Amino acid sequence: MMTPTIPVALFDRLLVEGISPHELVRCKLMCLFNSCAVPGGETLPPLLTRGMPEWHEVNVGDKRVLNWFCRELRAAILRYEPSINMLKVSVKDAYHQTLALSLEAMLQDESEPLRLEIAYSNGRWRE
Repeated sequence: MMTPTIPVALFDRLLVEGISPHELVRCKLMCLFNSCAVPGGETLPPLLTRGMPEWHEVNVGDKRVLNWFCRELRAAILRYEPSINMLKVSVKDAYHQTLALSLEAMLQDESEPLRLEIAYSNGRWRE
């Protein structure tokens, strides 16, 4: 006999009264960017967990490499956060000492996209 399951996103909304879905997902994504693994043991792309040292190994002048990185990051985020229906990830700035990303997500049951601009600075990802 199968027991019905309740989506994780529903639990999030029930547990955090008074916080908008955009703010909840924003907080969860910032936690994701600053952690080494997600619940369940799945590892994240090395750039998320190690930041700049990993970034120095990437050819920032090659658009194919940047596009590959954005696709990998997008896939990891979509696996992690079930309330995101659509996601666009792009590199805003990429130099040897800086890395800034832009994320635009459409959430379930929301008409406005969540926009998040983050940058790697001093060992952490920040808004």
